[in-house]
Amino acid sequence: MSAAGRHTDGPDRRGPWDDDDDLDAAFGPDTAATRALTRPERVRAGTAVVVGVVAVAVVLVVVLAVILSGVQRGVGGVFPQPEADRRRFVAAASVLPGVSGVDSARTEKTSFAGYDVTAVVHAERDLGAEDRRALVTALSNVAADSSGSGVRIWAELDLGVLRVGVSDSPETSQRRLRMADRLAAIGGVVAVRCTFLDEADGRSDEPSGQQVIVRTPGVGVALAAVAAAAEAVGKDAFPGVHVQTLGP
Repeated sequence: MSAAGRHTDGPDRRGPWDDDDDLDAAFGPDTAATRALTRPERVRAGTAVVVGVVAVAVVLVVVLAVILSGVQRGVGGVFPQPEADRRRFVAAASVLPGVSGVDSARTEKTSFAGYDVTAVVHAERDLGAEDRRALVTALSNVAADSSGSGVRIWAELDLGVLRVGVSDSPETSQRRLRMADRLAAIGGVVAVRCTFLDEADGRSDEPSGQQVIVRTPGVGVALAAVAAAAEAVGKDAFPGVHVQTLGP
């Protein structure tokens, strides 16, 4: 007769599918152990989740705005600020010796993050040749100093019968002035314009980006003679430019 041992079936043995196992002890014998949420409780829980998401989004937006604002105020800036650069240029150009006034500069978008700012600067009418050269250099330096990230400043200097384009390059700006002076010295020329073409992608110091116009009251043979002389001056003073001669 054998006695009931460790593996003998008995009243205390627990099968693998018995309801009173350890999981039942911890979580209850069936799903009824977990109380279902009532409708008001579900609404309150959903509202709490939505409010939490909105609060996090608001915090992220505020943090991002602070970061972007700080970057924009950083050294040199990262994002274009054409209006600020325009105001800075107008203020600085207005006080240059020999300047009588600055027209409101216009701002044009030339690319995704690029802008051209162009202003007409009026010079005093009694400026001598040396003073005009000095003014062109000073205005070019102001354009360079005022041009920010993605923004380039251009000026059209009104010298009476001459109108000369000034960029942030003093050398190229002086070349335009010399060309304008030489064109104005041609017999029969009454006005000269050496500025920039208004291209969709912005202005340029390249020869193909120049707008050179000579005006004369001459017609016929006289007009042809002025045009030939003007074209020769343009090729010599600024190789690659096209000079347009207009009659009455």
